[in-house]
Amino acid sequence: MDVRIKRHIKIKGNANPYDPEWEMYFERRLEKETTEKLRYRSRIYDLWHQQNGICPVCREHITEESGWHKHHIIWRTDGGRDTNENLVLLHPNCHRQVHSQKWKVGKLGLEKGP
Repeated sequence: MDVRIKRHIKIKGNANPYDPEWEMYFERRLEKETTEKLRYRSRIYDLWHQQNGICPVCREHITEESGWHKHHIIWRTDGGRDTNENLVLLHPNCHRQVHSQKWKVGKLGLEKGP
């Protein structure tokens, strides 16, 4: 049995997660970490990558820490299929809002109603 070696990158010594000047540094680290963790969950990774790691509802980053739910663009109750073309990743709270408010979500975000 092969065991993969996982390299951990040290945080820069003077990096401060509470200093706004370091915000981009920590966002890039989190994005790299999330990408690595999702690589072995192909469907989730594909969806995450298609969306550039962004929730189409709130436009914030989807990370391992924030969590995610798969959402069917055409709801399954309306005949929607379980395919990548019909799925988007949403934050759990965004997903609850979509269903409670009966919002329509597409690949690019919230869709305007009639």
